[in-house]
Amino acid sequence: MPKVFVNDREIEVPEGTNMIQAAKAAGIEIPHFCYHPGLGVDGNCRLCMIELDGVPKPQIACNTFAKEGLKIRTDTERVRELRRAMLEFFFLNHPLDCPICDQSGECLLQDFYMRHGRYESRLDLPKVHKRKAVAIGPRVVLDAERCVLCRRCVRFCDNVTGTGEIRVVNRGNRSEITVLPDHPLDNAYSLNTVDICPVGALTSQDFRFKCRTWFLSSAKSICIGCARGCNIHLDSSEGIAYRLRPRENQSVNRWWMCDDGRMTYRALNDDRCEVPLVGGVETEHDFAVAAIAERLRSAGGAPGRITVLLSPDMSNESLYAARAFAEKILGGSRAIAGSLKTPGIEDDLLRRADPHPNRRGCDILGVWRDDLRAELASGGKLLLAIQNDIADHDPASLDLLRRYEAVICLATNLNRTTGSASIVHPVTPQSECDGTFTNFEGRVQRFRRGMPARGDALTVAELLARVAVAMKHPEFGWVNLNQIWKEMAGAVPAFAGMSPETIGDEGMEAVR
Repeated sequence: MPKVFVNDREIEVPEGTNMIQAAKAAGIEIPHFCYHPGLGVDGNCRLCMIELDGVPKPQIACNTFAKEGLKIRTDTERVRELRRAMLEFFFLNHPLDCPICDQSGECLLQDFYMRHGRYESRLDLPKVHKRKAVAIGPRVVLDAERCVLCRRCVRFCDNVTGTGEIRVVNRGNRSEITVLPDHPLDNAYSLNTVDICPVGALTSQDFRFKCRTWFLSSAKSICIGCARGCNIHLDSSEGIAYRLRPRENQSVNRWWMCDDGRMTYRALNDDRCEVPLVGGVETEHDFAVAAIAERLRSAGGAPGRITVLLSPDMSNESLYAARAFAEKILGGSRAIAGSLKTPGIEDDLLRRADPHPNRRGCDILGVWRDDLRAELASGGKLLLAIQNDIADHDPASLDLLRRYEAVICLATNLNRTTGSASIVHPVTPQSECDGTFTNFEGRVQRFRRGMPARGDALTVAELLARVAVAMKHPEFGWVNLNQIWKEMAGAVPAFAGMSPETIGDEGMEAVR
């Protein structure tokens, strides 16, 4: 790898690395608008000017690539003056409406001015006005006055989705981005244009004006929209999820995620199960745990009398804990996972037809069943359903639930399945606990707790451990995530050698 010098600091970077990335590796920021690593070099904003030793004229960093011995300077007086001039140019017609802009707090123009601008404006002419708050598609709003014409959105639609909805029209200071009247921005990945917009020109219809960004806390998580398992940021405030944003992982989703996956945050807020229900009546946690334990005891521990229904939406840890509970506490009762949910749309970019984040984990743990309807058809004494809403996915499956004398649900949300249960206890979704999913390629990926647990919700492992204690099995259970993983890695060959620490932020391939 070539060695380059950034402000006399020697760094080693791969061949073909541009100087924006090289400087970033050295901990130095070069301001830029048009460059994005997922979209390549465009070179139109001219903000990333640098000086090269031996070259008389300043160059743009995005189009200057690493070669052995290259020396650049990013903070000379000449470079600082060029940045100030370019920022002044961007502000000629840009509205100074930061207090009411939905991008405020995440705006690169705002940030770069505070770090690199700080000049007195010389503008004494009226600004050019353009269209404001125009819906250019069902999910994206355009404010043309705020646009800096970086063309990131144009290149995304041209080069990533290949749909080409956004174009630049007019000339000079009248130029603006737009869509054709009969071709709105309505592709399956349209909200990525909001993510990559460096200013407040493109905003999300769904998130717009709901919460200021500086009130949000962000957690590293995994999208549950399909088996891809896109890496995401979960943004929340005071226990409410507001949005999901893609988190870069070159092995999984690169920089992107689909619009449908973003909307899965709504289930973290709506129709949540927060309080235990016994016979449809809200009750205390301890009473509900005792009632669950008594029902399980009375159903008997013989195989075939109790079925533990698991879900491909459960984490690896929850699946393992529930399987262990069925084997050790319920006398070897059957633990199965399956789905009646309609498959989604699959494409060549990210989306998978499998609508669950952890079907591969179910396979690895040996609980997946392809024909769930046939598995449940025989009925039995008791069905313990954990995070599997078969009745909502297929209303006809209510008949399957009626074949059991009793149904107990451990659920994140209230739904048709919980409505058919005699006992319901809340458990945490992935936003309120730590854990892992295994995507369709066999990559084990971590998600982290982003919000406090709602009401009496516990993780599946915690709740089953308390039920085990109520059933006179105090030895069952785990202290924390690391302890579950230590046991699981020893018992499941595909997870051998793994731990939450070794999995890290990028994920880790399960042993084949």
